[in-house]
Amino acid sequence: MADATQPMEDFSPVLIQNYIRFETAYNLVQNEDAGNTDFEKAVKFKIAKDYYEQMRAFEVQAPLIGLDLSYDETSEILTATPLEYFTTEYQNKIMRDVAGKQHNECLTRYSKFIQKID
Repeated sequence: MADATQPMEDFSPVLIQNYIRFETAYNLVQNEDAGNTDFEKAVKFKIAKDYYEQMRAFEVQAPLIGLDLSYDETSEILTATPLEYFTTEYQNKIMRDVAGKQHNECLTRYSKFIQKID
């Protein structure tokens, strides 16, 4: 099994979907834990059109449940906005911990295909 902290070589739509999910959750958790009440809940990612289209065409879309996605082809920016269902799911301590663990493990893993924009 490949080291989760090393860059992934082959594109995997479902793993990229999970990355989007956990990075969006991590953004929520970090801001809530810091006591921020007025923060941007939408998270932006840079992803090439080809990868975005492969991800959206993939038969499994479950990791994206509770996220509203919008994609700008010109800038290749994907915006993931959490819906109420999503934010409620990450009120659970276990889910919050999972989001943090995934964030830490995947800082560089998917960097060949997608980057979070701060």
